[in-house]
Amino acid sequence: MGLDISEKIRRFQWMLSLGKNDLPEVSDVRLAEEKDFLDSAQEKLSHLEEVRKEKYKIFAFRKKIAIPLIVVLTPILAYADYLLLFLPKGSDDDSGPGLTLFFFFALYTWVTHPRRQYVKAYKKKILPGLAKLFGDFNYALKGRINMSLMRPSRIIPAHDRYSAEDCFQGTYKGVDIQFAEINLQEKRRSKNRDTYVSVFKGLAVLLEMKNKKFYGHTILDHNKSKISEWFKEKSLDLKRANLVDPEFEDIFDAYTNDQVEARYLVDPLMMERLVGMYEEYEGNKMASAFYDSKMLILIASTHNHFEPADIEIPATDPRSILNMKKEIGEILSIIDRLDLYDPNVVHEGVYKRTADEMI
Repeated sequence: MGLDISEKIRRFQWMLSLGKNDLPEVSDVRLAEEKDFLDSAQEKLSHLEEVRKEKYKIFAFRKKIAIPLIVVLTPILAYADYLLLFLPKGSDDDSGPGLTLFFFFALYTWVTHPRRQYVKAYKKKILPGLAKLFGDFNYALKGRINMSLMRPSRIIPAHDRYSAEDCFQGTYKGVDIQFAEINLQEKRRSKNRDTYVSVFKGLAVLLEMKNKKFYGHTILDHNKSKISEWFKEKSLDLKRANLVDPEFEDIFDAYTNDQVEARYLVDPLMMERLVGMYEEYEGNKMASAFYDSKMLILIASTHNHFEPADIEIPATDPRSILNMKKEIGEILSIIDRLDLYDPNVVHEGVYKRTADEMI
């Protein structure tokens, strides 16, 4: 006899709790609330299961006929590309090889379109309710963080296009937070045509403390070459912060215009937390900035976050919801890990000690 939904939920919760990335900090989402949400979502999941079956049938059919199309058309298109590459062309002729590449791109887009339609339907039905489990949170499939809030951080790379998806906005433990998957692209000119290359793709997490404002501007960037360090100091008008942890400085370079604040921000506990995040998210391009009353974290990633299970798996399987809940919890746990100091208390203490020394 198959397990009922309650037993499945209990087992999946137990399985998820075994991982090394346990997040007790976000236990505000009570198990009873989670079960109530999963129970209430069954009607939506049942409807999505019908959508999945319909889209999977189309997807499987298109995938089946894609192979004969590739076998028949690839040699023809490859020969056409060969002619375009080697035959003489007029001085104003911008044509060139690329028919084969275009064919594969168009075929892939056509074959996977039903899968993308299912994912879009799933997110619209499930993620808004899932976000509400964590408090006053809103979800927008094509929403994005306002660039005017992130640009002053000085860690946003130069770009010409900004796109985003899966944007969450809300308040968690008194901190305003926005996070989304973003893609920043730069336009580059080559062979008489414009191409766009991603200069950053991954998660952006913006925290805004309502009752705190940093005195200075501090940046933590992934460790780079000495030339890059020198250029960064000049371009950002910030100085290297002299920290005392060799392991941390092997991963991050710190720049600041307030050495006192930087040392309090990046204390041993903060270093440990940031290194843990770096390792957990494999953040080989991770950067963060403390500025005004905000903290921005960029974590480069090739992983596609907040996605349901593949189209072959029934929509009624609760693992998709539980995995997405875990991902949201990991993002929110950043607030717990980065228990920021009070800049007013620190600077008042520094100025008081300085005044006492002058007496």
